[in-house]
Amino acid sequence: GQTYDCVMLEDPSGVLKCTGPGFAPGEEQVLKFFAKESDTEPVAELVFEVPEYPDELKDLADTDDAADTDNDGVPDTEDKCPADPAKNTPGVCGCGVNETDSDGDGTPDCKDKCPANPEKVSPDANGCDVGEKDSDQDGIPDSSEMCPDDPEKTEPGECGCGISDIDTDNDGLPDCTDECPTSFSDPVGDPCDHDEDNDGIHDFADECPLNPNKTELGVCGCDLIETDQDGDGTPDCIDKCPLDPKKIKPGVCGCGVKDKDSDDDGVADCKDACPTDPNDPVGDPCDHDEDCDGYDDWIDECPFDPLKKHPDSCGCGIPEGSC
Repeated sequence: GQTYDCVMLEDPSGVLKCTGPGFAPGEEQVLKFFAKESDTEPVAELVFEVPEYPDELKDLADTDDAADTDNDGVPDTEDKCPADPAKNTPGVCGCGVNETDSDGDGTPDCKDKCPANPEKVSPDANGCDVGEKDSDQDGIPDSSEMCPDDPEKTEPGECGCGISDIDTDNDGLPDCTDECPTSFSDPVGDPCDHDEDNDGIHDFADECPLNPNKTELGVCGCDLIETDQDGDGTPDCIDKCPLDPKKIKPGVCGCGVKDKDSDDDGVADCKDACPTDPNDPVGDPCDHDEDCDGYDDWIDECPFDPLKKHPDSCGCGIPEGSC
């Protein structure tokens, strides 16, 4: 026996018809019914035997493979609409129904409940009539507004339809006509987008419009860079010791040397011959020992007498008891 797939299609009169290949006579056949072409399981099966053709019809049966019922040039075995000469596939509307789209909206009339209105495929409160068109969907009919394609505006305003009348800097000029839309204080006649030093900052916002390396005056002004070589927080332009992080002025000892006074005698160590002795005489190095007796001259009352530190009764240079 043979099994044939049969797709059930509704013709214009509402009658379900089976489209598919012909049946070979003389043996048992199985006919499967599917609701639509994409189904994999049949909705019903019919087993039957096709009777043999009479002898006088056998010759015709032998040529039935090329039958073309609707004479559309497509054999019934390949034609999914064998009874519809206008179609060989069901399409959207099915066999026997034309795929006409009267209003050209992309939906064929068989599925379009408003086939004469390209704006609708189903009626609304106004039925299928065109009604009031609202292109920008702002709730205002096109006939009642001057900006039918701009949902944000109904009138052109200062900037026209499609362009916002926003005034970013609140200077009374909408951005569309304001040369400096983000600056309230931009000078009249001087376009804010001018950049004299080409540093990417418009002159109206650049405190140093002629110096591409600075946009603010800073401590040093526009002509000097705010360099701080010693990292002490004081820029070089006002730091008298730009390489000494401990000093910004030379002081008594100069840059790079501390102005320390270890013995608090009012003389900085860098100028003090005896930086650890507050009593050392001026001009006499505190570490000099003329008589090499172990006592520096500034505390040795007999600096030329290695045997005496004090004059005693005989004086320096004369041993006691011999005078």
